[in-house]
Amino acid sequence: MIEGELMEYSERVQAEKGCGMRRWLLLSSYHWTVLLAVLGVAAAVVAWLSFGLINLAMANFEFINRYGLLAVREGGLLQAFWIGAQALIALLLYVLFKAIETELIYRWRGRDH
Repeated sequence: MIEGELMEYSERVQAEKGCGMRRWLLLSSYHWTVLLAVLGVAAAVVAWLSFGLINLAMANFEFINRYGLLAVREGGLLQAFWIGAQALIALLLYVLFKAIETELIYRWRGRDH
């Protein structure tokens, strides 16, 4: 019990000094309700971004494949870039979702597992 408290205190001191991770990146420093709210927002945005992403990407590939340079000139390559950016944002939000989920489960179990 005391060892765990010392570890927690050490993490707080390092975070305040700027050593290691910044304080706002430490999920353990947030209240569970804040984490739950961010978890819900991240899940909703991931669902919204990825809803038609596969169909849009396949249609864009088909457009570029069918019309070649004309499709590139008409913005097919730019659209492919934006589809990739959307996929990257969705992936980063999914990673945030999983990190918060892991932290909440860790707290729920009482930090003993």
